[in-house]
Amino acid sequence: MKILLSDTSVLLNLLAGECLQELSRSLDVQFVVCSAVYSETQRLRDPSTGEMVPVDLAAFVTAGLLQVVEISSEEEAAGYLAEATVVDDGEAMSIALAAARHLDLAIDDRRATNHVKRKFPELKLWTTPELLEAWTTRDAIEGDRVTSVLRLIEARARFSPASKYPRCAWGSAKLGR
Repeated sequence: MKILLSDTSVLLNLLAGECLQELSRSLDVQFVVCSAVYSETQRLRDPSTGEMVPVDLAAFVTAGLLQVVEISSEEEAAGYLAEATVVDDGEAMSIALAAARHLDLAIDDRRATNHVKRKFPELKLWTTPELLEAWTTRDAIEGDRVTSVLRLIEARARFSPASKYPRCAWGSAKLGR
């Protein structure tokens, strides 16, 4: 099983789409988040009312769908401090841990992604649309389920990738746009 370190944005999107478990099983990945991302992942919108509602990550940790990791070495701490001058806290800790531990990183923020590509070109990066496309292709999921996941992500996490975003065309096609 491959470990996939997730930033807040990707985690929120997969929780919003109600597909974390299916995606994890299909792609044979263990989702891992750093403590900063765990703290940042607090609320999503209710799909019917649009009101912000709490997210219970503890249930995902208990079920083994999500693991939380901490900085555990001087290298990771130094990396975190260096990255925190460039990107937000959750992104900084995620990038530092992914770089130090040689883990794939799921991240959606374009500025942070470009920074990682420049500074850590060896890291494998995943975006929400790339993960969704890999999952739906591997499990041959089509039609209503894909559309439902994408619409839930738009409604609950307010995520809709810009036209230059990796795999944006795939998502747009699935939504009939």
